[in-house]
Amino acid sequence: MEDSQGDIVDMETADERRRDRLPRLCDLIDAFLDEDMALGEFKSEIDGQNKRFPYWGFKGMNGMMFFNMLYSSAGEGRRDELADLLRNLIQPPEDESAAKEKIRTLEGFVERLRNEVDDLRKAPRPGSIPYFLSYFWQVHDPNRYPIYYTSMVNALSDLAIWEPKDDLADSYAEFWELNEEMRESLADYTGRDMHLWTVEHVFWYWQQRDEFDEDDDDDSVETTHQTLPDSYTPPIVSILPDLADNTEEMEELAEETGNAVETLFENRLAKCLRMIGFEVEELGQGMGRNPDGVAKDRMHNYAIIYDAKVRRNGYSINTGDERQFQDYINREVPTLRNQGFRNIYFAVISGTISDESQEAVRTLKITTDIQEVRLVEADALLALLENRLRDPMFSLGPGDASGPGIQDFFAESGILSAADIREELGI
Repeated sequence: MEDSQGDIVDMETADERRRDRLPRLCDLIDAFLDEDMALGEFKSEIDGQNKRFPYWGFKGMNGMMFFNMLYSSAGEGRRDELADLLRNLIQPPEDESAAKEKIRTLEGFVERLRNEVDDLRKAPRPGSIPYFLSYFWQVHDPNRYPIYYTSMVNALSDLAIWEPKDDLADSYAEFWELNEEMRESLADYTGRDMHLWTVEHVFWYWQQRDEFDEDDDDDSVETTHQTLPDSYTPPIVSILPDLADNTEEMEELAEETGNAVETLFENRLAKCLRMIGFEVEELGQGMGRNPDGVAKDRMHNYAIIYDAKVRRNGYSINTGDERQFQDYINREVPTLRNQGFRNIYFAVISGTISDESQEAVRTLKITTDIQEVRLVEADALLALLENRLRDPMFSLGPGDASGPGIQDFFAESGILSAADIREELGI
């Protein structure tokens, strides 16, 4: 799990930090419930706590983004009604039936707001309600109320254990019951009491299992059976992060094919972008001083000029790259404008990307006609592809009430990691 500085911490440390934060979060909630704190201040305080201590995933789409949209859509005229409603709903329910009633109450309020706004993209999404409420319930009693994480729901579906219902309230009630069954099974198997957080961790480790596999280094271990594949990422592009990092294994494989690692990375990158849904014009190897390609979405009138960088020890934009990128942008933007593209972005796609590139990003935005400069880590691109294949409703263009679209991830500058995508999508 990542902390607020982007460092990886183990589950035991994360749980300890969660426990340390609970008294402060409970104090904030109690102050709001006792009407000693206004709704706007409460929202701001909860936002600040979760930005500094991101151990519940509340910064993402189903948490803080939902809260902001709920607050904004209510407007001045309904803020008091919303405050009274939340003071009732975020108090923990006595049982599953009461939880269902609270979820349906907030769902009704959200639907009324959605009927009153002109742009549904700015309205709160009903699908966020189970996560939003269960976050506050768990803060009150961490060992009783499971948080309705999208990542857990997806994992349960991928493992063919459970599928959520169309009814949000029924889905949470079944999810709560299933967490208790899994907790009991783990307790019976280990002979120890199990915290609900342990159930969360089991699924977190399962989703990150590829990162923890070390069997490839142990020749004495033989695989005696196959498991059913559950990744949506096609094998032909799954090696993009390794190609971007120019690992020794990739060098050897490239040598066997008679290609440079850079050539293979550019080729597989173009394939990945096409799989996501873009029309891709390749301009790289053998094409002179050009970017590696342009990814286009004509339906939504945007294009991404992109350049691929292979680096073993991470990438940051140097002075030479900055001048080269300026040339790429100045050459391609007029052509794309003439083709009718309204929004044009520039992306550098590599493995690990350094924060030291931020000054170069600002310079490119000031000195060229590009709208945004995105530094995309290869595993982030795979995260976009996987979600696109998993969810056909994941738009190639801008998002809507159901959540962000792919264009939203390019419509701002800076580094884009897989963790950023999972947080925004709540997976």
